[in-house]
Parts: sequence; structure tokens; C-alpha cells
Amino acid sequence: MVLRKTWKILPPAPKNFCQKFPGISRIVLNLLYHRIPEARKGKRLSQSAVNEFFNPDYQNNLHDPFLMKDMRRAGKRILKAVREKEKIAIFGDYDVDGITSVVILYDTLRQIHAQPIVYIPDRQKEGYGLNISAFKYLKKQGINLIITVDCGIRNTKEIEKARQWGMDVIVTDHHLPDKKLPPAFAVVNPHCEKDYPFSELSGAGVAFKLALALIKLSRPKNFPTGFDKWLLDLAALGTIADMVPLIGENRILVKFGLLVLGKTRRLGIKAVFSAARMPLSGKIPPETSQISFQIAPRLNAAGRMDHANLSFALLISEKEKEAREIAEELERKNSRRQRLTEKIVAAIEDKLNSKEKLVFMGSVDWPVGVLGLVAGKICEKYARPAFLFNIGKKECRGSIRSISKFKVVPVLEKCRDLLTDYGGHDYAGGFTFPLKNRQRLLKRLQNIANKLLKYEDLAWETRIDGRISLSEINWNLLEAIKQMEPFGVGNPTPLFLAEKVELFQCQLVGNGNKHLKMWFRAGDTVLESIGFGKGDKYCMLMPEQNPKLDIVFEIGSDEWNGQRKLQLIVRDLRLSP
Repeated sequence: MVLRKTWKILPPAPKNFCQKFPGISRIVLNLLYHRIPEARKGKRLSQSAVNEFFNPDYQNNLHDPFLMKDMRRAGKRILKAVREKEKIAIFGDYDVDGITSVVILYDTLRQIHAQPIVYIPDRQKEGYGLNISAFKYLKKQGINLIITVDCGIRNTKEIEKARQWGMDVIVTDHHLPDKKLPPAFAVVNPHCEKDYPFSELSGAGVAFKLALALIKLSRPKNFPTGFDKWLLDLAALGTIADMVPLIGENRILVKFGLLVLGKTRRLGIKAVFSAARMPLSGKIPPETSQISFQIAPRLNAAGRMDHANLSFALLISEKEKEAREIAEELERKNSRRQRLTEKIVAAIEDKLNSKEKLVFMGSVDWPVGVLGLVAGKICEKYARPAFLFNIGKKECRGSIRSISKFKVVPVLEKCRDLLTDYGGHDYAGGFTFPLKNRQRLLKRLQNIANKLLKYEDLAWETRIDGRISLSEINWNLLEAIKQMEPFGVGNPTPLFLAEKVELFQCQLVGNGNKHLKMWFRAGDTVLESIGFGKGDKYCMLMPEQNPKLDIVFEIGSDEWNGQRKLQLIVRDLRLSP
């Protein structure tokens, strides 16, 4: 299957928008316009909103947690349970967002002398969300109050059963709710109440807001000053790992959470960074890309290959030796996960049909735990929605990753009569269906895809923030870009397009000559660039004498032997027409 590639150049910011901020360069205003939601929606953008984007304030820019539906009711019920020594259980998901949510609430309850039981389901045996067998177990343990984190918003049947058994349930979740909310004692979800200004929190973000509410509702002596700030390392891990947009409150949680991560007190976090050969220095905070591609996969490896309790144990560990041993075990599990993922991707690629607008495949040999990763790789590489599942004796269970014009939950809503269970976000989700419905479900999804998707939608799209001349690149521009960090979903690293630039030198570098180093003329100056993984372009460039190129790039810097210089990181290139 050949993947088509397209470059999408975002339109420049409108003149009336730019005129409001005469002190900011055109290039930076274009970046702001496409990153601040209010600007894109045509709303008036104030100087304070711009200042908040560049310099978010932890104390003043976070919203009051009590604006969220049922937050006060949930907080009071939890404190009542603590006072009356009721038995409390925290029920969490098995991914990084779920595990960090569990630990945020676990640490908060421990601070007020509660001893909660933690229940994280087995991904392979129990699947996502609440289940009756787990509630039976918790009932036998004498649990009076169950607090869910990062799950529960669609588990109406299970929560009704808990009520019948005399257990109150507080749901804290960030997934999209059904039309009718579950019959819980309280439902805390930013999607459920229009009065809450920001709906894109992760599960860890919602758990963090609950922690803030408990702090505010408690007596001051219960929590030491700054207790909440030492939870930010967990909030940042969950937010980045769950790939929610890094705008609004998420941006604040991640920006300050990365600072806390750099000097974290958690032995388990230090150990997993060391195992990944990225020891924390305390001076330089980690980057979002390190969390996404190095740390999150290791923490997720426990739930994918075995049980997420291992990662929970790591994050609450108070012994260096124990933390180091668990981190090393996660390292081994992650290596096995990588090999298995590559094997399944290869098997899928052998069977891909270029005429199909979506990928719908299953196998008895594919563990559910890795299918989200595999679906993500297939979706990213071939620009098609990927529905992958494990085939059981009577039931199939799997994961979905999708593209912008094929949003997961609305599509699954149209198939709900064929599904046992489903849920997720716009571009990712999970689903379960009876094996007997397999062909009917495939046909339904294909019909939906044929209506929603054109073949031109099935292209790998590079989102470019705008055209720029190489002569406009300087240290001031790089500094302004740095102020826009942290980058991630919803606030991507800025990409620029420079057209008809003169290449006067290039060479292959790196192990196996995989990378391409290039030098471009920009007036009287020379700009150096590196194209990671672009070694295959060398043959295209060599026959030409000083060819003119269109290049898509990030602006960065390189430091060597004490000398610092601007550097372009080339993401794509082509010969100028």
C-alpha cells in the first residue's frame, strides 16, 4: 500500500487579529492564532490571554475545581467516609493516565489518614472499565465507597449493582459520557457541565482537581503548604501520556509538572528515568517527547504484558532497591512489548488492501494489551482508521485509532446494536463485540467509511504553520518559540516552510548513513540543518548542481564545544518546482 503525502499550510492570522498586537512579530502571531482556541473561534482575544499562553500562572490560571459538576458533593462524601472510617476503594484504569490518577488520589487520601484499597483491573481478563466481578470482590472486602478514576462514565449497569449492594460510587472520568449519566452518588467529569470552562482534562487532570477540592474542603492542618504542587509530576505524566491537547489547564499542569518532575521526590519515577538512560538532573526538566516516547511506554508495559499493579507499586515505592528492581522489570517487559508490536504490525501489513478505507483485522494470537499501540502505528503510517481486535471463543475485544474525519465515538454510536461495550475519545477508543457479529460489524463500518471518507482524506498530512524566509530566522524567533513550550497534541512544535532555498552542500551522517546534513544560504549567512532519517533523499539531491529546495522544518539550536548555533531540523523536503 502506497501512502500519499500532503503538505497543509495553515492560513495566516487575519489582519484585524494582528493589528491588536503591534509588538509581536507576524510569525509569532500566526503561531498564536492557531494555538489559542478563542482566536480560532473568532472570539476577542485579550492581551491577558496572550500573556497566559506565554507565561501561564499556576496560582491564578487554574479554574476553581468546584465549577465542575458534583465536585463539592464528591469531596464532602469522601471526607465523611474518612471521618467515619468507612472502607474506601480507588478503582483505576491500567494505562499511565489511569495509574497516575490512582496515585494522585491514593497519596491525597493517605495524607488525611485514610487507607484506601486500590483496584486496577487486569487488561487481558477484565478489560477496560468497571465490572461486576470486581465489585463482588470489593463488596466482600467490606468497601463502602468506590471512587473511580479515568473510567466509569458509561458503566451504568455496574454502578446500579453497586448501589443495590450498599456501596456508593463516585465517578471521576474524562471520557465522553453517554446521553444518560450513570446512577452514581456523584459524577465528576468536565464534559458533563457547561459551567466548567475547560473540557479537555485527562483522567489525571480530573483526579488532580479532586485532590485540590479535598485540600480546600479540609482543615488547613491536614495538608502541608505546597502538597498539591508535589502531585504535579503525576498530573503531567498522565496528561502527556493520554495525548490530550496541551492547551488551557493541560498546558499549565504540564508546564509546571515538568518542573516538578525534574526534581521529583518519587523514587519510582527516578528509577524509571534511570532505566531509560535519562537520569533526572534537577536542573533541566524533561521534555514532553521524552515522556511520550520513553517513559510512558515503560509504565504502560506492565498493563500491556502482565498487570498494571507493577507500575502502581513503582510509583508509590519508598525504597530505592525496590524501585530500581521494578524499573528493571518494566524495562524487560517493554522490550518484549516492542518485539511483539513489530511482529503484529508486519503481519497486518502483509494483508493490507489499498482499496479499503479502514483496517479491520483480528487474530486469536494478538494480545489486547498491545493492540492500541499497533493500531496507532497502522493509522499513522497508512492514514486509515484501524480497528484491531483479539478473537476469543465467543467475544472479540480490541482498540481503535483514527483520523480527523472519522471520529471514533460517533462512529461506534452508529454500531452500538452490534457491540457489547465501547468508549473512548475522538481519535482513540476500545470496543467489544460478539464474535457472531464480526462480519456485520465490518460491513457497517465500511458503509460508514464510504460515506464519511473520500480517498483524498486518506493521506499523511504534514501540518505547516506558515511560510517563512530563512533570513527571518534568528535567536529572538527561537526564544519566542521556546516560550510556547511545552509542545504536544493541540500545541505542536512549530513547523515552517521555506521555498526555493539554495542547497550548496550536503553529506550523509550517522550510523548507517541514515541522516542527512545540509547547509543552506540565507543572504550572507549560512544555516546548518539536519534531516533525521532522510538519508534516502541524498540520491535525489546529488545529480543537481546547487539545487533549489522546498523544506519543512523546525527551528532549533545545536551546541558543540561550548559554541551554540541555530539549526534547522528538516522534517520533509522536495525539489522546488
